[in-house]
Amino acid sequence: MEYRSILVHLDNSERARGCVDIALQIAQQHDAHVSALCAPAAIEHRLDYVFTFGTEYWDRQMSEEDDHRRALEHYFLQRLADAKLKGEWHTALQNAEREMMARARYADLIVLRQSDPENPNASLGNRFQTRLTLAAGRPVLWVPYTGQFPSIGKRIVVAWDAGQSATRALYDALPFMRQAQQTSLVTFTLPNSERSRIPGADMGLVLARHGIQVEVAALHPPPTVSVEEALLSTVQKNGCDLLVMGAYGHARWREILLGGVTHAVMGLMPVPVLMSH
Repeated sequence: MEYRSILVHLDNSERARGCVDIALQIAQQHDAHVSALCAPAAIEHRLDYVFTFGTEYWDRQMSEEDDHRRALEHYFLQRLADAKLKGEWHTALQNAEREMMARARYADLIVLRQSDPENPNASLGNRFQTRLTLAAGRPVLWVPYTGQFPSIGKRIVVAWDAGQSATRALYDALPFMRQAQQTSLVTFTLPNSERSRIPGADMGLVLARHGIQVEVAALHPPPTVSVEEALLSTVQKNGCDLLVMGAYGHARWREILLGGVTHAVMGLMPVPVLMSH
């Protein structure tokens, strides 16, 4: 698989332009077509806003968001032209999640931004993005809400546990790994566990057949260090600019939620994270 079609999800936040820049940066690396979909999660909850704040507040907010959306569209199209890439802009003012999910089926890679915790709509955005990650069936690149990322995919860490989601994420990340300067396959072995083979060695051989040089490392975090802490520490210690991992989730009260390690990493991620489910 190659990244020939990239779908970037945008909202009306101040940091949306950074997500545009990253999507176009990846598109240049892979000669990809870029589709931008502006689909604010808050639109889905219009009745809640009207009931709580009144129609005057809602109308004023919508007018401001319309201005911001037009400015963002102009920015996207101008940057697209500057980069000499092909792409298109779409806006979803109703059924934003349904529209995003439908378009996701035709994307090789989805790019979205982690919600800024200071944004009043952060909880809505997190649920929107989480459901997309777990249900789209496509690899999703989460971009941290803050920070600068001049390169993505030059130094990669792959979190490997030989599970279904990790396997999907690894193969979905092959286009990045083929262009990477360094790829590290990291497994986590609990103390006192016995194994007949080096964890990750078999997958290391598979990647070698793809022409990808990979370093395989088995980490042994002590009981006082969680898996997510050890994983993020490895990412920062190696100076990596992309983390690849499976997206694990569970259903609760009709809400799709990220579970355990996945949720912790998404809350603290220092670099972009490519996830598949």
